[in-house]
Amino acid sequence: MRSQLLPENDEFLTLGGRIRCRQCKAKSKHSGQRCLKPAKKGKLVCRTHGGASTGPRTAEGRARCAAARTTHGTDSRAMRAERRVTLAELQELEALAFSLGMMTGQRTRGPKVKLD
Repeated sequence: MRSQLLPENDEFLTLGGRIRCRQCKAKSKHSGQRCLKPAKKGKLVCRTHGGASTGPRTAEGRARCAAARTTHGTDSRAMRAERRVTLAELQELEALAFSLGMMTGQRTRGPKVKLD
């Protein structure tokens, strides 16, 4: 049987009205509707949306998390800056090789990097 949503306090009645729990507050980017799962006890979201996460507990763990500063996946800002410098050097070498006639044809595809 489907659980009922109570109007006050965003609470669910599940298992035939025997268990009362909160609804997950996470919203879908695609449809804009709220998640229908019950939130974890003492949390605002379900386990799928981060309710099971406790985050770093120790000072060392928090420091590691702050030092990583990853944006998407494993790339950190330092890694991206290093890659940008390397690509700029390769583009300079390629331009020099074309100007000396050592290379012909099309240039390497991709964005042209400008260092500040």
